[in-house]
Amino acid sequence: MKKNVKLVLLLSVSLFLSSCSREETETNSVTNTSERGKILIQTPSGATLEKVGDDYIWLGDILLSPSQVKEVSSKGYFSGLLLKGDKKNPATYVDPNTHLPIAIQGQKASTKAGDPKAAVGIYPRGNNQWGLVRYVLAPNLTQDRHRIINEAMAHWQAHTNVRFYNMTGQSTRRPDGSSHDYIEFVNANVNNSYVGRIGGRQVLNLAQNQDAATAIHEIGHAVGLFHEQSAPNRDDFMNINWGNLRREVWHNFDKVSPATLFEAVDYSSIMMYSSYISDPAFVYNPNIPVMTRKDGSTWGSTRVLSMSDRVLANHLYLPYIPRSDSYRELDDIVYKPDNTIMSSTERLALQAKLNNGNPIPPLGGRVHVN
Repeated sequence: MKKNVKLVLLLSVSLFLSSCSREETETNSVTNTSERGKILIQTPSGATLEKVGDDYIWLGDILLSPSQVKEVSSKGYFSGLLLKGDKKNPATYVDPNTHLPIAIQGQKASTKAGDPKAAVGIYPRGNNQWGLVRYVLAPNLTQDRHRIINEAMAHWQAHTNVRFYNMTGQSTRRPDGSSHDYIEFVNANVNNSYVGRIGGRQVLNLAQNQDAATAIHEIGHAVGLFHEQSAPNRDDFMNINWGNLRREVWHNFDKVSPATLFEAVDYSSIMMYSSYISDPAFVYNPNIPVMTRKDGSTWGSTRVLSMSDRVLANHLYLPYIPRSDSYRELDDIVYKPDNTIMSSTERLALQAKLNNGNPIPPLGGRVHVN
C-alpha cells in the first residue's frame, strides 16, 4: 500500500510539472499531497494551491489563470491587489472605464467596536475590471441555478453600480474576430470563481442546491472581491481556531499579502465565512467555532452585501446602460462611493463629464437586454 501511495504522489508531481510546462506556469513545487481527489501543491512563496483536473484553485474557491498561478507561486499574490492610502494621502487611481480619478480614502486600523470596515479587493486596471459584466448561461443550468443567479444579480444591481448584460444566445466574438470578456455560469459540484476580469471566457461554477447568498459571494469574486478572512491585518481583529480545522484545509485561511484596505475586518461582509463551519471535511467539531473576534464572540452567515462590500463596488463601478454606440449612458440610479444616491443633477453632470460635455445620449443607441 505504501508503494502505491508513493507512486500516486510521484505521478501527481510529474503531471503537475508537465502541465505547468505546457501552460508556462512553472511553480517549482516543493511538496504535493493528495486530499479527497485534489492535488495540494505547496509553492515556493508558501501559498498552497489545489489542482483539480485542469483547474488551479487558491484559498478554497478562487480560480487562477495560468499567469496568476505563476505569480501566486512565486510571490504569494497576483498583480492588481488594491492598496489603500490614508486620510492625508489617499491612494488615487484612474478608473479604466471612465478615465476619471478614484481616490480610495483610508483610516488607521483599530479593533474598537464601530470602527470603519473595509472590503478586500483588486486594483482597477483596464485588464481586470468590468464596465458591464457580460455573461452567458450554460445550456444545462438547472432551474434552481437560474433562480439563484437571477436573484444574486438583482441584489448586486439594486445596491451597487455593478451592471450585468446577458449575452446568452449571442455571439461572444466581436466584429474584428476577437472575443468578448464574459462570465459563463456553469453547473458544477463546487462553487468557485476567478477574481475580477481575466479576459475571454471565465467560468463561475455553482453547485446544486445552493442559495442566492452563494451566488452573490461568487459574483463578488468576479467583480473583484477577496475573502475578508484573507485580509493581511485580520489577526488584529480575529482568532483562527487551527485546532478545530483539519490540517489539509488550513490553506483556505491563508492571508493575502499585500492586500488591500487596512481597516477593521468586516464580519458582515458577504465575503466573510461564518464562525461555524459544519462540513466534516473541514472541521473536527462543527459545534466549536473556527473563527472568533478577539473577545471570543462569534458571527453567523451573511446573505446580503454589507456596507463595505457596496462601498468598494461603488468606488470602482458606474452603472452603464448597454448601447451600440460609444456614448456612456448612466442608469437612473447612480451610487456615490459612500453608498448614497446621486441627485439627477449630479448624475447628468457626471454623464456630461464622461461624454465630452454632452449630458444627452443620442436616440436609438440603447441595446435590448434579455
